[in-house]
Amino acid sequence: MRPIARTGIRGIAQATIPVSDLARSARFYHDLLGLRYVREFGDGTTVTGCALADFDARFFIALRRRDRLAGGEADLRGEHPVIIEAETPEAAERIRERATQLGIPSTSGTHADGTWIEFLDPDGIALRVVHTPTPTVTFLGVIFGPDGEQAFYDEPKLDVSTHPDPAVVAAGH
Repeated sequence: MRPIARTGIRGIAQATIPVSDLARSARFYHDLLGLRYVREFGDGTTVTGCALADFDARFFIALRRRDRLAGGEADLRGEHPVIIEAETPEAAERIRERATQLGIPSTSGTHADGTWIEFLDPDGIALRVVHTPTPTVTFLGVIFGPDGEQAFYDEPKLDVSTHPDPAVVAAGH
């Protein structure tokens, strides 16, 4: 795929996570990250979702009851659908210290995109905090071996070629 001109997008505003217990998960994200509880969603009978925010950093984490998702129950245990970036390694360590005080274990590591600390939420979904990003600006493929070892490749295996969008071509981009 060829690079696209700057999109004008600032970043991702919200990540939505399917959870089994809204209150327990909301407490986890509030306690660990200091997010404010700012939204609730429901069907008129029960609360089926909520959101927490850091308005200064301009992002929301929304939580949805897994048993109420339109496509059926989603299970992201063992995945890390949310990766946030700490301003500094020290800021990431403050989150780890808060987690330790709350009895939340963490793991950490380094990979091609940076150094991270990871915490499992009450549903076993990983929240990753990157604190020294080293993003690879070219394509990077990663193969995970059976013992977690990583191998890299530099040519895509998935065909994602697209036809040009007529509106983009007409606009000269």
